[in-house]
Amino acid sequence: MDPSIEAQMKAVGWTPTEAWCCYLAELIAKEAFGPGEVWNALDRLFSPNCQATYANFSQSKMFKVGKVARPGSLAVWRMGTTWKGHIGIVETVTTSKSGVTTFTCIEGNTNAAGSREGTHVLRKNRRAVFGRGAGLNLIGFIYLV
Repeated sequence: MDPSIEAQMKAVGWTPTEAWCCYLAELIAKEAFGPGEVWNALDRLFSPNCQATYANFSQSKMFKVGKVARPGSLAVWRMGTTWKGHIGIVETVTTSKSGVTTFTCIEGNTNAAGSREGTHVLRKNRRAVFGRGAGLNLIGFIYLV
C-alpha cells in the first residue's frame, strides 16, 4: 500500500491486521465531504465491518439505502452467509436493452481475480445481482448524495 494512503487509512482507524475496503470507502467519503456535520455522521456510521456499515446507514436519517446502483453510491456485499463482506464506490452504471444492470466500482482490498482479499485498489465491473450463493452477494447500495 502507498505510504501516504496507509497513513490516511490509519487516521480513520485502520490497523494493518484488518481488512481495509470499508476503511478506504470511509476515507474517500470523508475526503469528498470535508469536516463538518456530514463528516461527523460518517464517523459514527462507518464500521470496519461492511455489513454493519450497511445496517448503520440503513438506520440513519441523513442517508438512504436501496437496491439501485447509482454513481457515487457505495455497493455492499456479504460473503456467502458469513459476517464478512466487501464494499466499493460505484463510479458508473449501465443498463442493457435486456435490463441487465452492471456497474464499475472502485474497490480497495481486492485483486485482479475478483477476491475481497487483496493488496490493491482497482476498478471492477460488477453485475447488480442480489443472491445467496457462496461468493460475494450484493446486499444493496448506500446513497451518500
